[in-house]
Amino acid sequence: MTIAYLHGQAPACWPSIASRVAAVGSTRGRGASQRTTVRVCGEVDAANAKDFAVAVYEAIPAAARSVTLDLTDLDFIAVDGIAALHAINAHLTRSDVTWHVLPSRAVSRVLDLCDPVGLIPRSMPERARGATA
Repeated sequence: MTIAYLHGQAPACWPSIASRVAAVGSTRGRGASQRTTVRVCGEVDAANAKDFAVAVYEAIPAAARSVTLDLTDLDFIAVDGIAALHAINAHLTRSDVTWHVLPSRAVSRVLDLCDPVGLIPRSMPERARGATA
């Protein structure tokens, strides 16, 4: 399992990316907003769920007040990945950081099953909003 840290730019999901690889990258806003977007692509499974959570923590700067976790390029997430999202939620809540997840279709399906009360804050990706309008 490999985690690629791509600070300062969103990760490119290369066509040759091997399965069971997650690439994590972040973009940081400037000024008072301190918004950060962390984009993940690849797959999150039992083998890399803990590394996924750690990579997300490390991609978020200490000054961030608002975080978007962009999972729209995540092809697969196992139940262990949802546990990692709950750990991320606890960490960010303790740090008084507002956040939300932009889920892929695969992530939405697993969240629907494993987080029926909506503890993980979700937003619909823009491309999905446009498709339903």
